[in-house]
Amino acid sequence: MIKLAFLWHQHQPFYKDLSTGQYALPWVRLHATKDYYDMVAILDQFPKIKLNFNLVPSLLVQLEDYARGGATDQFLELTLKPAKELTEDEHIFVLHNFFMVNWDNMIKPYPRYRELLEKRGRHTVLKELKRIQIYFREQDYRDLQVWFNLSWMDSYWKKNDPLVKELFAKGKNFTEEDKIALINKQREICSKIVKKYKEVQE
Repeated sequence: MIKLAFLWHQHQPFYKDLSTGQYALPWVRLHATKDYYDMVAILDQFPKIKLNFNLVPSLLVQLEDYARGGATDQFLELTLKPAKELTEDEHIFVLHNFFMVNWDNMIKPYPRYRELLEKRGRHTVLKELKRIQIYFREQDYRDLQVWFNLSWMDSYWKKNDPLVKELFAKGKNFTEEDKIALINKQREICSKIVKKYKEVQE
């Protein structure tokens, strides 16, 4: 008989700048919606399987910070900022960074996100974005703000959460209210992760 031990090591660096309170990168928030919950929730379907999960302290602290609304990062701030109020420099930041996902798995399946990538260009260098940004309409920026965050949502939430399901079905022409609802959903998911691990452990 072969005996296997499964060990998942969940970790993130500590991204928070303690002098400003801002997180340097959004990966804790985004991976929270993509990986951390569903990896343990799947055990509900296989109660006889035992897994070992190691969640490092820096990850736990940051999840809690996002869950209670105390964490922010530039990606989050430029998601929540109304599209019509974005400055030229912010347009360039969004166009440069909001396609920073796995293109095959997180852009290609979604026509509107793929359309926005093609409009920007697949291999555009930063200095070209000042010219390109004028061709994007307000709605383009708003849809990009939503899709960058929505595409990280795991299939678990896509199947089981009404809001996430609704946004995927909508696909385009998102509103400012859609953005706020999506970010609130991210925070809600962050608040559920540690509770789920404790539930399975018990």
